[in-house]
Amino acid sequence: MNAKKLKLTGGVISAYMLLMVFVSCVNDPEINPFGECGGPRKANATDLTLYYEPSQNSASATESDTVNFKDFNIYLRINWELVSEASTGSSFPGMAFALSCAPNLNFQNITGLRIELLAPYGGQEAGTDISNLVSTHDDIKLSELKDFNGSMGQYRLTVDLEPSNQSQLKTRTVLTLKNGSEKILESTSPVLLTN
Repeated sequence: MNAKKLKLTGGVISAYMLLMVFVSCVNDPEINPFGECGGPRKANATDLTLYYEPSQNSASATESDTVNFKDFNIYLRINWELVSEASTGSSFPGMAFALSCAPNLNFQNITGLRIELLAPYGGQEAGTDISNLVSTHDDIKLSELKDFNGSMGQYRLTVDLEPSNQSQLKTRTVLTLKNGSEKILESTSPVLLTN
């Protein structure tokens, strides 16, 4: 009799877990439970982060690090929050999200993005807006980037300026929002070795 109760309890727990996983996978009507990612979600930018690679000791490179210019990469991450949407009404406990789907965001509150130099770099003076010399991984110049739909919120940036040996890229990145406010980030790259 004990073995029968144990099997019944195990069966109920297994059924509950299976139901919880299935319901959590289909909790969002835009997510296909059979492997496709959902469509873009509305989001608002809240802040921005600039970080540099190659990484040093499993962390982004900092201004006190030294890296070879040929290995140097810049990444811009727009921090975001989802615009509140109506709940799908599921009252079943538990929620999970597919780990294989990258964010697909339509930013609702961004009007522009620019980068200015805080110190001379690559023949340009401090104060110069270099947005027309910075391209995203999609080869779109920052000065021309106006569509922030279908974004993951992260961009690999390329600066079309050749630095002198042992120089640093010191920038002010400005994210302009539709309400007229700006999110400003000042940042300094690692020391760049060009030799």
